[in-house]
Amino acid sequence: MVEDSVVDRPGLSSSTLAHHTYRELESRIVDGAWLPDTRISLRKLATLLNTSMQPVREAVSKLVADSALEVIPGRSVRVPQLSREQADEIWTIRMLLEGEAAAQFAARKCPEEAQPLYGHTNTMRVHYPERDHLATMKAIRGWNIALVHGSKSPVLIDMVMRLRLRYAPFIASCLAVDVPHDPDFVSFTLHIQDELVMAIEAGDAAAARHLRCSDLRSFQRYLYSRRGWR
Repeated sequence: MVEDSVVDRPGLSSSTLAHHTYRELESRIVDGAWLPDTRISLRKLATLLNTSMQPVREAVSKLVADSALEVIPGRSVRVPQLSREQADEIWTIRMLLEGEAAAQFAARKCPEEAQPLYGHTNTMRVHYPERDHLATMKAIRGWNIALVHGSKSPVLIDMVMRLRLRYAPFIASCLAVDVPHDPDFVSFTLHIQDELVMAIEAGDAAAARHLRCSDLRSFQRYLYSRRGWR
């Protein structure tokens, strides 16, 4: 859930304000509200979030360190573009990390914890045809978070969430491209996701790993085709 706007108020420490400010900016990045090459000044951010400059600077510094933002002249920041080479590398890393997360989720043999994934998949079935990239991004994010958190591995969860800051705007930009809806892709990829959830419910770690990697490869090809990459 996206937190409410940050407001300076008595009794709230600067570190807490910086944390809330970071979460606000993080949400805009991972939910696709800021597409690649979006530029915004630090002062405008402070005004937008109704806070002072200090928590904005602290939050932005952390996001820059995470490669989610880059500093540009004029006391401003920009959402970086991903090159084809960077996108290829990120997808390779995603398959390693998220394949492992799916396998660990299945190995825990807690089928009831996999149930919410079906709900996120059904939400995607609604939003993909509507070509609403913001609604689709939130549904994808919900599914991914539920999958990775099912691993119960704090280190793995942290690595996946940090990497998402790098590639989420790229996904959003591809989904926002004005090209016809591809029902065959949606049917195929969401079927794989349902199969993955069933593998987790069955406690089949090897199948869960394989299916997550297959899902990611399919999604990668879909995004690249929307972008015109061959």
